[in-house]
Amino acid sequence: MMVIGLTGRACAGKDQYAEIFASLGCQVVDVDSLGHDALNESKDALRKAFGQAIVKSGEVDRKALGKLVFSNPGKLRELESITHPKMVEACKHLIQKAKEQQKPALILNAALLKRMGLEPLCDHILFIKAPLLLRFFRCKEREGLSLGRFLEREHAQWDIVPKADDKGLDVVVLGNHRSKKVIHRQVITYCDTIGLRISSQ
Repeated sequence: MMVIGLTGRACAGKDQYAEIFASLGCQVVDVDSLGHDALNESKDALRKAFGQAIVKSGEVDRKALGKLVFSNPGKLRELESITHPKMVEACKHLIQKAKEQQKPALILNAALLKRMGLEPLCDHILFIKAPLLLRFFRCKEREGLSLGRFLEREHAQWDIVPKADDKGLDVVVLGNHRSKKVIHRQVITYCDTIGLRISSQ
């Protein structure tokens, strides 16, 4: 079973590619969703690190936490040190489960693939790019972020670049500013290029 890291900056369109892979029978892991679980599992540690204000009605307030950490690199690193280990362990468990189920491939959909140390789990990396302005408008529509908040997030993702670590992984860059039909064709071509046998239906 192949493990493919699907990465790229905020609102590049990774989820669109993930949907196509899922329709072709691949197991897709939304690492961001694992992050939501890790936040709620870490409420006590987060409350201790960032204060009671980031927990409301028994749940972690992701917006309040985001405002706090995206403008402060030190606090962002502290948050990642709490949540990332849990997320990596969850990814390892899901990879093993997918192998047992004989899935053709597992897709790790993760913006912070490199920073989290998930690259060593991958056989290939697919990097999705989209123009900065297009990504801002997508982010504004999806999350209501102002330009300033978007640029803060962009700065925090400075290390999300189409270059793998020293493992010698194959990194392919695809541009996402086209139709879903074109994205589907890109994925089919990519699978053929890396020798991944999937149904093209």
